[in-house]
Amino acid sequence: MSMVIPMASRRAVPTTPAPTTNELHLIQLHAQACNGLHAALHHLRDPQATEATMWAQAIARTQRALTAMKRASADLRQVVGG
Repeated sequence: MSMVIPMASRRAVPTTPAPTTNELHLIQLHAQACNGLHAALHHLRDPQATEATMWAQAIARTQRALTAMKRASADLRQVVGG
């Protein structure tokens, strides 16, 4: 006679809750900030850009990144209540 070994069913695995709309918005803002800072670095490293355009484009991208971080901070304060 063979020995039967009980296996855990798929239902035994804990499920993670789906992210809320606010969490998804914070993730999007974080991605925008990261992309903006990456673009700013790209403009600063561009060997073909003139110095005036290099700085203007890098500053514009940095300001966009800062705006995304400010929005994320404000949204987070509303959620936490601080």
